[in-house]
Amino acid sequence: MATQLIKKMLGIHPQSNVKPLQNLSYYGSERCGYLVPDHFLNSESIVYCVGAGEDISFDTELKMKFDSRVYIFDPSPYGINHFDEVKAYVNKGTPLTLDKTLNPYVYHIGPKQFNEIEFITIGLWDKKEILKFYDPERENYSSHSAYLFTDSKSFIEAPVDRLGNLMKQLGHSHIDLLKIEIEGAEYKVIDSIVEDQLDVRAILVEFDEIYNTKDKAFHFRIKNSCDKLRKAGYVLVHSTVALKRLFVKKEVYDQLKKLELNEERN
Repeated sequence: MATQLIKKMLGIHPQSNVKPLQNLSYYGSERCGYLVPDHFLNSESIVYCVGAGEDISFDTELKMKFDSRVYIFDPSPYGINHFDEVKAYVNKGTPLTLDKTLNPYVYHIGPKQFNEIEFITIGLWDKKEILKFYDPERENYSSHSAYLFTDSKSFIEAPVDRLGNLMKQLGHSHIDLLKIEIEGAEYKVIDSIVEDQLDVRAILVEFDEIYNTKDKAFHFRIKNSCDKLRKAGYVLVHSTVALKRLFVKKEVYDQLKKLELNEERN
């Protein structure tokens, strides 16, 4: 109890600065899903899902539900191989199940919608370069990291770029929803969003240092990153205990709050 009180006083408690939206719906598997505001996405929406790993359930469910324009980014062998595996199963019409023992999840997307998803083998960082991604050297952990695990002796090299550069290459002046699940690189990506004043209307982010701490100051690195988003005009509307967070631009928040109030009155 005392620890939670101290965290609240320091502004590092999971619920610090949360201004909740009530109308949120969950998409994806139990392990890799996220909450998304209702009445927000549609078939014209641009969605960037950065960090595929071995679970693209969230990405595919958004395509199924909203038929949004979904782009998945991951330069890692795990991400590329999993996407290709799902594609092969989908095109055969055969169900593919994740986490068969603990929390089974079955991909239900059809071939037409799946083949409209664009997979891009580039990672996000704060500049264009070939970057080292370090192996976690842990069993059953399928994510390399450019920020974490740097003591590891094994790594892969892969292309990365700044988000603003990738948006220009893809011809996008804005992104409706950005999911970043990128093993510590989220700090640099958030910095680039703020510095470049990118029009990203909602951001889902998992702060991976919760699971893989570099040192005892990680709570304050996370707080600093979140503070930058709030100062740039974002509202934190949801946060889990594990600091999977949803930020939306203030103007989007105001629109969604207005819809909530109208629904309550009716």
